[in-house]
Amino acid sequence: MSNYETPEYAIVEKDGELELRAYKSYLTASIEDLKSEHTSGFNQIFDYISGNNSRREKIAMTVPVFNDLGPGISITSFVLPAKYASESPPEPGNSRIKIKKIEEKVSASIAFSGSIKKEKLDALKTKLLKWLEGKNLKTHGGFRLARYNSPFTPSFLRHNELLIDVEKTVSI
Repeated sequence: MSNYETPEYAIVEKDGELELRAYKSYLTASIEDLKSEHTSGFNQIFDYISGNNSRREKIAMTVPVFNDLGPGISITSFVLPAKYASESPPEPGNSRIKIKKIEEKVSASIAFSGSIKKEKLDALKTKLLKWLEGKNLKTHGGFRLARYNSPFTPSFLRHNELLIDVEKTVSI
């Protein structure tokens, strides 16, 4: 995990596996699918960073890979390396891939390992929302899954997180 670039953030508060984070802005390469599978789009974006782009440029892999957990649609996003904040990233060869700027935001996260199953995610969502409710923090938007490991990593060794944005009452 430490060999890969991640989006820059500051930990505002930590309580075990729960964190409140202030993220700086970053760019993503994203693809939407009408499927609700968490791995949809991964290969297409991997193809983009492997050189299927306007400059035939290889782009460094970063972590995490994000999956928005909305009903009926799956959005997979790779965070682009920070160097693209000052230099435009190459245009994707696949017109379905969109480059998006994610503005500064405050997010709550809960870390977990192991496999990703609906029952587990539901329990983590409840725990995260109760923690935020106890702090009088309001959420907005949906949940995101953050995956930090290769699919070849044994599930018990994987580092994952569930995140949700909160109203920006915390300074970055």
